[in-house]
Amino acid sequence: MTGQSESLGRESSTRNKFRGRSCSLPVLAVVFIQTFIVASLVLVIPLVIAFQSMNSANNLSVNTGRNVANSLALKIQTIEGSLTLNNLNNLINQVNSDTKSVFTSLSAYVNKTNMWSTFQNFAYTMKYKGALNMYYGTTDNRFVYVHGTGKLAIWVTVPANYVPDPACGSFCQFSANYTPEQWKWVAIRDSNSVYGDWNQDTWVADGWQFANFSFKCSGRPWFKKAAAQNPNNPTVLYTDPYLFAGGDVGETGGAAGITATIPFFDGNGTLQGVYGTDIGFTDMHAMLVSFLQTPNAFMYVMTRTGSLIGVSSNESIIDTSGNLKFANASSTANIQYTATYLQSLLPPGMNDYTLLDTNGPSNFDKNGLYFQMKIMQQEPRYVIINGAPKSDYTGNIDSVLQQLEDTLANDVKQIIGIAVGVFVAMVFVSCVLTYFTVTIPLAMITKIMIQATSFDFSAFKQMEAKNANIITELGTMEEVFYKMIEKFAACIKANRELSGALPTTGSARNTTGTDVRKTNQL
Repeated sequence: MTGQSESLGRESSTRNKFRGRSCSLPVLAVVFIQTFIVASLVLVIPLVIAFQSMNSANNLSVNTGRNVANSLALKIQTIEGSLTLNNLNNLINQVNSDTKSVFTSLSAYVNKTNMWSTFQNFAYTMKYKGALNMYYGTTDNRFVYVHGTGKLAIWVTVPANYVPDPACGSFCQFSANYTPEQWKWVAIRDSNSVYGDWNQDTWVADGWQFANFSFKCSGRPWFKKAAAQNPNNPTVLYTDPYLFAGGDVGETGGAAGITATIPFFDGNGTLQGVYGTDIGFTDMHAMLVSFLQTPNAFMYVMTRTGSLIGVSSNESIIDTSGNLKFANASSTANIQYTATYLQSLLPPGMNDYTLLDTNGPSNFDKNGLYFQMKIMQQEPRYVIINGAPKSDYTGNIDSVLQQLEDTLANDVKQIIGIAVGVFVAMVFVSCVLTYFTVTIPLAMITKIMIQATSFDFSAFKQMEAKNANIITELGTMEEVFYKMIEKFAACIKANRELSGALPTTGSARNTTGTDVRKTNQL
């Protein structure tokens, strides 16, 4: 009884020291989870790094291309704007030079009260210097105008009460054959205007035709602006753009343009008259178009207050009411946007774009456009804006970026596919190896141990001879375990044999007999 009490005490102590779990994982599940996590980290981290590297490489390539394109756009637009600016400056410089030359010639050699003398000076200048139009008006509204040679090349206006100057010769006798009806209209108009033909080769002015309209040069803006100058320092001035009354006239042709003027004063500072020449804007379009370098580029020239004087598009610079358009009201979207944006940079209440002058090109990147502004440093201070959509410069780069993104997406798909395949293979191989090297040996040990708790060693007896596990720790455990089981079984057998030799009750004998039979199975 004492032995049984000690045995029960030991079992109770063992149960207190070890408690089973209600939930546990098989070795194969642990290995699967461990392999899954490790394989995921081993595959995902390099994959993420590789993806970021490829994406960064693509972005670097595209950004480098964009930087090059931006630099190229700046250079192209600077050249376009500079060419236009140089041409306008050259035109203005040429007009200034020609105007001052005419001023010197008229001052030194011409009796400006004699219209024939003034006209001949203009005719010589046109013949030998290539001027396109020239005119001179006096304070008493005598006016002579000539543009080239041929039919209706001359326009002369005199006051209604004008008495021809004998020194003017036949040139001033244009009204000699007027009808009473024509003289009536002269009185009504308070002005006598005629057109005439000019033959530069024969030096003859004839073919005079009565022009039934009133014209008084002293009331025109160009005349009044020039007349307001300082008599001691007359210089070339330019009018604001306007529509020419004569239609297709002008230094460069066209119905709209500006007038370059210079006044004449006598020794007392009294105004004698004003010389002028018209500069049209029609040829401006062809010039601007010739400078554009990309398919969707645009360029326009406007006055300091925003009136269009030249555009590269086919848009008319004259609106439906017959006035020059403002750039911010243009029907060309890029012109309208850029002009409106630049106007927004002006101080409140101001409408002078030259206030944005930085003594150089001002470059902008807005609304998908690269554009720049240049401003003439001399009068009439025209503003030149040229630009193009970014796609003109970066279109190919955007296409390359899309190709790179498509290639990256395809590569990522392939890499992910390969990674998944490798991942599955790794997990499968790991689980198979674990199953044969760990799970099966442990299962066999577990089975034998469970039977041994009831003194059943049949599984141990039936186990075939085999080598130790390839895993060192498990191999050692197997070797020690099977030796332990073998010794345990021998001890149990010896114990049963010893117990069978002692006198016992029937019950004890039966029990011993049963145990001995079980032991004999070994």
